[in-house]
Amino acid sequence: MIKWLSSRTVFSMLLLNTVISTCVLVVVLVFSLQRVADEHPRRYLSKTLFANLVADKTPEQLANMQVDGIPLKVIPAAEMYSDANKDYLQLLTMAQRDADGIAMIANGDHYIAAAYNSDEFIVLPQFGRSLSSQALHLIGGVVIAVILVLLINFYTIHLLTRPFIELRRGVRHADKGDLNYRIPLDRTYGEYRTLADSFNNMLARLCHIHEARRHMLLAIPHEVRTPLARLKVRKDLITDEALRLGILNDIVNVERILDAILYTEKNQSGEGDIPLHRIALVRFFNEIAEEYRHGKSEILVSINTQRPCFYSHPVMMAVLMRNLIGNAVFYGQSRPVTISVSEVDEALVIEVSDQGIGIAADQLPFMTEPFWRADPSRQRESGGYGLGLYICKTIVDGLHGELTIDSVEGQGTTIRISLLNAFTKPEFQGE
Repeated sequence: MIKWLSSRTVFSMLLLNTVISTCVLVVVLVFSLQRVADEHPRRYLSKTLFANLVADKTPEQLANMQVDGIPLKVIPAAEMYSDANKDYLQLLTMAQRDADGIAMIANGDHYIAAAYNSDEFIVLPQFGRSLSSQALHLIGGVVIAVILVLLINFYTIHLLTRPFIELRRGVRHADKGDLNYRIPLDRTYGEYRTLADSFNNMLARLCHIHEARRHMLLAIPHEVRTPLARLKVRKDLITDEALRLGILNDIVNVERILDAILYTEKNQSGEGDIPLHRIALVRFFNEIAEEYRHGKSEILVSINTQRPCFYSHPVMMAVLMRNLIGNAVFYGQSRPVTISVSEVDEALVIEVSDQGIGIAADQLPFMTEPFWRADPSRQRESGGYGLGLYICKTIVDGLHGELTIDSVEGQGTTIRISLLNAFTKPEFQGE
């Protein structure tokens, strides 16, 4: 049965649950209404039987009779209106008006029956159970049945929607970059299982693509270093000093990019810890900014912390800042670029802002992906190959920090780096 249910569609399961719940409630309500409807003929039958019970009996016989252990009470005509029997006056009046001289009224959870003739008034003080008492019990049964049905429905709906929770958990893992997570199929069924299996297959393909991309990025530095080494040797054969220095500068820039790619990919895969060093804060940022002061944009440095130093990886911090400042200068349309360094809640916060072309809102979520550029062109003249912010993001992640991009198209871009433990001296510090 469980196997059959697990193979049903969500629609059929919800339909089955609704039909069963409705049938249970209908049965309970019909049974309750039937009990209430049957009460009137029961009272009529009781009245008839009581009339036959007291008919043709002498007062002595009636005084010795019992019904379910309750003795009949015979009240002579002379005592009918006495104070001792004032509780039966309403019953007496009803019996006197009845054609058969019989009356029945409810008293608490039971009934009282009475028979009247001119000589005596016969009372049965208690018998049966009143309609109100039965109705209360029936209502209680209906309430209990409704509560049970609701609880069963709640549990059933929880089982029916549990795969949604598993699917949502899988989406959250994927959104956080965990492509190795797989939705457990045994916790799904029907259409959910088909969807979960497709989702798992998609994650497997993405994981394969991600690994292939990573291997490609790791292979690039190794493949390019050999021709770079040859270029280093051949540049010394050039007699034009300016040309030789230009080629050397290009070679150094390429080596920096290759080192950054190699480092970030190894860091992203968790290969080894990052050695942290003590870095003089003011000198570091001023020296980085100085490299770009003779370019087309004015570089403004604002230091808003009294900390003399911070702890990080100096080479990677240099790569990080060069990428951020280089992008700001390139896209800043020759307007001033601001580097702001401050301390917020004991975290080192670095902001690099430009007043350039900005980034479209729909492009912002993808700017830290490798090879992604808002401008589809891959020419160096249009800004590079889309690795700069990816390298920055992986460096910041490796330093347990956060990188956020705030940009308005046509107004400029601000990239904010927050390094949470930059002012905390590490237990194991690099040389």
